[in-house]
Amino acid sequence: MSTTPALRTQGLELELGKTPILQGVDMQVYQGDLYGLLGRNGAGKTTTLRALLGFLPAYRGQAEVLGTSSRKLHQVPVPIGVALDPPGLDDTLSVRQNLELARIRGGIKEGRTVDEVLKLVGLEQRQHNRGDKLSHGQGRRAAVARALLGNPKILILDEPLSGLDPEGVEQLLHLFKKLAFEEAVTVVLSSHHLREVQEFCNRVGLVEQGKVILEGATADLLARTGDSVELHCEKPQAAQSFLNQDKAVSSVESREDGRLIVHLSKEVHLASFCSRIVQAEVGLDAFTPHRASLMDVFHEAVS
Repeated sequence: MSTTPALRTQGLELELGKTPILQGVDMQVYQGDLYGLLGRNGAGKTTTLRALLGFLPAYRGQAEVLGTSSRKLHQVPVPIGVALDPPGLDDTLSVRQNLELARIRGGIKEGRTVDEVLKLVGLEQRQHNRGDKLSHGQGRRAAVARALLGNPKILILDEPLSGLDPEGVEQLLHLFKKLAFEEAVTVVLSSHHLREVQEFCNRVGLVEQGKVILEGATADLLARTGDSVELHCEKPQAAQSFLNQDKAVSSVESREDGRLIVHLSKEVHLASFCSRIVQAEVGLDAFTPHRASLMDVFHEAVS
């Protein structure tokens, strides 16, 4: 496999008027990744993707697809599937007609057909609905279906999970996982749903205020953050003093209701840890473990 990154930005900056939108975005997506560009609404995710697609030529810095500048995207040697937010459907046409029109305009003669992509995204029963009769989530499915037409080797999806019910989110994430890890398609999706993508994306970049504040393999970021335990003790001050001296503890947060949020180091045997707290005689009433999540990673990076 080529070592050229599928997508790369370095020092990406962009202003609208005098307002800075991107303030030095550095990200790297490897070929075959299922990459999540994650962050709050307004953090700069959509702008970054649009710059990568060459829709925002006034940026400073570098934005490349397979080593080709985004300003010359027509020279990229592989097909790229794109689903933006909003979907950009023609509301006077049905879903099927929108897809047929995209196939014709794109000169797509091989690869996935309209029938195949409708089935993949679960829109077979809605294919004859006009664009203005679709729910927000159905519109997102239709945009993903259009991106899947033919045989794209790179998929760039802006908020593809927006407006979907839990079942729909699960369906699309399993589809993206299959495409990336079984068919070697590079999939980049932006989302503010950190918990939903945690189990699927092998790499993520966390965006805050126009910057990528953290990037890496999902498993590594979670391991670096570490798990936590929520404790309720009759003697919270004594418990906190004891915990501050325990080598398994990286930090302790005290809440107003007396709960203690204990952040643990990478490898902790929870049964032994709980036993030590019991033996400390601090009146342990509740011991609730919490696995590290991307939300924890994000909050830690922001703080």
